[in-house]
Amino acid sequence: MRKYIFVLSLIMLIVLSQTALFSSSWLPADSSTDSVGAGDTIDETMGKLETLYRLIDSVFLFDIDYDAVYDSMAKGLFSALGDPYSEYITAEESQDIQDLTQGVYGGIGAYISKPNPSYIDYYDPETYMVTIVAPFLGSPAYKAGLHAGDLIAEINGVAVDEYTADEAAANLRGEPGTIVKLLVVRGSVSFTISVERTIVEIPTVRYDVINDIGYLQILEFTPVTPEKVREALSFFDKQNYSGIIMDLRNNRGGSVDSAVQIADLFLSLKTVLITESGEGEKSSKYKTRFGSEVPNEFPLVVLTNGGTASSSEILAGALRDNDRAILIGETTFGKGLIQNVYDFIEGDKIKITSAQYLTPDGHNIHKIGIVPDIEDIGPELSETELDSFVQLQEEKHIKLFVETQTAFSDSEVNKYISELQADGIDLDQRLLRKLIRNEFENTMDFPPIYDLEYDNVLRRTLEYLKTGEYKL
Repeated sequence: MRKYIFVLSLIMLIVLSQTALFSSSWLPADSSTDSVGAGDTIDETMGKLETLYRLIDSVFLFDIDYDAVYDSMAKGLFSALGDPYSEYITAEESQDIQDLTQGVYGGIGAYISKPNPSYIDYYDPETYMVTIVAPFLGSPAYKAGLHAGDLIAEINGVAVDEYTADEAAANLRGEPGTIVKLLVVRGSVSFTISVERTIVEIPTVRYDVINDIGYLQILEFTPVTPEKVREALSFFDKQNYSGIIMDLRNNRGGSVDSAVQIADLFLSLKTVLITESGEGEKSSKYKTRFGSEVPNEFPLVVLTNGGTASSSEILAGALRDNDRAILIGETTFGKGLIQNVYDFIEGDKIKITSAQYLTPDGHNIHKIGIVPDIEDIGPELSETELDSFVQLQEEKHIKLFVETQTAFSDSEVNKYISELQADGIDLDQRLLRKLIRNEFENTMDFPPIYDLEYDNVLRRTLEYLKTGEYKL
């Protein structure tokens, strides 16, 4: 019974092996993990808890699910820390962490979405079915003919109505070589397909050359991301590029090691970040190990916004503080904490905040963010405009329009925009065109990597690299 090892197992946290989000390969020599516990307080607290638990066990009328009690107690311990980034992860949940940190998994290979079951509207299948946002190129989902916008009603004969997005993803994953049977709804047609799971690599990098400027979009940091960035740099070389735009907008972070390795491609033996543990009692510097692969004479611009967080802030801060890049866009999210993932008993894991990091110049960005060198903040909607925007989304006006079109037609779009504005939709024509274009892209398996017509920051950044002037 897990309840009998509850007290002992929680006290033994300091002997666990370190894994994942900040792996040991980049740890400096002086970064030990010794900690001092408040032994007397812990003993007293755990004694009270054991007494309470045994009292419940002796007098409670009904059967007790001891595993469920253990999971709740362990999760409650982490919840009481008041840190949104620290959590107890059961064995059933830990696969998601492994997928995130490794960047590969066994599955069908597709981005999916699924609303919370509390928002089910049985008149609208998108509120209770799994939506295929986009299949990965060459993945089992792609080869099986699944497209963006397809709905999955059942996975292996089980309706997905009550699944959360995580539960749906977990049921789509599995051992490579195994078969998952899907009931797919496409428009008014439904059909069943069998898809063989394989090892899938999560796309983390997209790139292209715009004129002679290399455009590098990093979506997430996993162990495979640095190699993908090297592939992009090799592609840029063949195109005789003259500069690079690194797009970290809406990059939520991921592996710190990955961000450090990518910094190594642009910085020669420079400090990438400083970590502090124990409220500043211990400090360590992390430096790049090798000479940069991108010559310093090639200009580098990093694009940021409020979704640029964690490891992406580490990379942006390192490039800016070492005078290697100019930052353009919006202030970053402001997550300056580092989590370690530890193996625990019976396949469970813990993720816990163990350090905070500073940029190379010693700036603490937590809850502050990094202010870019050139700020370009998009216009905010007025209250009236916001009401119109919400109305469009809730009533799915644009989605219904796009479903009647075979392609993006300027004449049809302009006509539709005039109709919307005549009906009282108080939104600028340019914003409406962008919303319509976004909805068209949502129907594409492989939407464009960039869109200069609607991405003002990217367009202005390209001009800045040519002229040296940034015009808002």
